[in-house]
Amino acid sequence: MTFDVSAVVCAFGEEPHLLDVVRAIQASKGVAVEVIVVDNGSPACAGLPEYVRILDPGGNTGFAGGCNLGARAADGSTLVFVNSDAIVEPGCLSHLHSAVHEPGAGLVGATVLLADEPDVVNSWGNPVHLLGFSWAGGYGQPADEARAGARASVSGALFGVRRQVFLDLGGMDPTFFMYGEDIDLSFRTWLSGLGVNVLADARAWHHYDFSRNPRKMYLLERNRLVTILTTYRGRTLLALAPLMVAAELAVVAHSRRDGWLDQKLSGWGWLAGHRKYLRARRNRVQGTRRAAEANLLGHLTVALDPPARFGMAIPPAWQAAIDWYWRQVGTRIAGIRTG
Repeated sequence: MTFDVSAVVCAFGEEPHLLDVVRAIQASKGVAVEVIVVDNGSPACAGLPEYVRILDPGGNTGFAGGCNLGARAADGSTLVFVNSDAIVEPGCLSHLHSAVHEPGAGLVGATVLLADEPDVVNSWGNPVHLLGFSWAGGYGQPADEARAGARASVSGALFGVRRQVFLDLGGMDPTFFMYGEDIDLSFRTWLSGLGVNVLADARAWHHYDFSRNPRKMYLLERNRLVTILTTYRGRTLLALAPLMVAAELAVVAHSRRDGWLDQKLSGWGWLAGHRKYLRARRNRVQGTRRAAEANLLGHLTVALDPPARFGMAIPPAWQAAIDWYWRQVGTRIAGIRTG
């Protein structure tokens, strides 16, 4: 059988929604779908239907490694990565399949709604701050306000891409393991000259859990720094240096207050111990980029104003100082035109 779409799902742990997820994928309309589940260590995989293709990597590869494994094994021309707790609507994969084959398309995300509040947005693509901080875009907004368009980053909960584009980009970085790989892949897509967009009419419902992994803050902070240190040009990093130092001090204070200082410090320790990896990754990313820095930076935000539940908002006076610095000083050092 010839497949249009290969849907890749990574499974680890109990996975109470996994069977519903694969059934919803299989029920997709308008496309022939191959369902691939990467068993990173989940007893739920034993009860899946026969039409599911189960890949066993022999250990927990994380989300990034699992997605790469599924992509290499896939037969469809379109890859759709689906979280193990995201239920796609019947037309979702068809919309994504059509969109990723449009000229200039790179990553195409869906509008993800909250499963327990199906008329409320979980993410319609994610804003990303200049320093790599990101949050669920549109979180808490009415679903009928969702609009298609370009985004800084897709949400890793559900997005599509042509298989060849994914492979050409080098896939996800397996070192990330989980968290932030969607931002990193989106950054590299923008710098390849392709677009990152979200559709309003491709939808799914997500059983969203912000604190699913006890080491989440370690991985988020480590991976954020890996992305910005290896993706930006040298002059952009120089322009951002004062903001980066201030942000690191603020995150340390925040992590100490909220009880995850050890995770933040562990992230710094990992970076210090993996300088060879960082140099090699930076050389690889810089050597494969095809678009100007402005093609990426123009889609990022200077404002750090996520919904309250994400805990990243800063005082208005701090935001005003950041705005002034980037507009008057940072853009000149980075060589970015603001007009």
